[in-house]
Amino acid sequence: MRRLEHTLAPHRIHLEPEGLRDRSVSGRPAGDHDLSPLIPGGEVLIEGDEAKHAVRVKRLSEGAPVEVLDGLGSIASASVARTDKQGKAGWVLALRVDSVRMVEPTRPELDVWSAPPKGDRLERMIDQLAQAGVASWTPLDADRTVVHPRDGKLGRLDRVAGEASKQCGRAGRPAIRPSCGMAEALRGASEDGPTLVVADASGTPYEPSGAGRIRLLVGPEGGWTPAELDRARHAGATVVSFGVHVMRIETACVVAAGVIMAGESGRSSSSAVGPASEAGPER
Repeated sequence: MRRLEHTLAPHRIHLEPEGLRDRSVSGRPAGDHDLSPLIPGGEVLIEGDEAKHAVRVKRLSEGAPVEVLDGLGSIASASVARTDKQGKAGWVLALRVDSVRMVEPTRPELDVWSAPPKGDRLERMIDQLAQAGVASWTPLDADRTVVHPRDGKLGRLDRVAGEASKQCGRAGRPAIRPSCGMAEALRGASEDGPTLVVADASGTPYEPSGAGRIRLLVGPEGGWTPAELDRARHAGATVVSFGVHVMRIETACVVAAGVIMAGESGRSSSSAVGPASEAGPER
């Protein structure tokens, strides 16, 4: 009689290779599929809490199907080859990789730059932005910003982004960037740079642009200063209103991201096959 877990949807594991997303190979930027440790016919070792959860909580045993996401755009169909208990070090889960498919990044690539909200609202925001499909989040040091996350907090947010990506089945994961100021946020608006969108109640409704890269700026709860809005407009940014009410930062970020992603997707739907077109070939 087959075990129950073999008949259910496979357990999902998100890899956390040390430094994987910070490396480059032969000039290729981090995020390239060639950096992935997932190779058909190969073996992947899972350790730490991820392995413990799979063995002790999910009760995975030899032969159980597993879906592995590398955070770089590859998803592997795998199965449990063996489980080993390594004393106080915990469990090691060996996975046999059967096949790997590559998933193209969500389009447009949406980078969210925002003033960080207070307390645990920031982690909830990152969780939801990851599910929405954004490419990255950058803490924005605006004139009225009051929260300045340190490296330890950014590391925690990176783990939150990874966990959210695993739960929603996302092949890639949003990058968590170091803090930047308005000068950096407004830099690069050109024919080859990102399309700049600034969220503010004084703006107009969002109009899809067809841009491949969009940078969304969301200000602090005290709002943008008049000088900041003037600088944004002179830099070529479009000021957009995403709702009729004043929103908290985490709400504004997620709502605006959803409006932009849906609007751009609708604009390109006539030339795209649909959601299934994201899936690439197996290798």
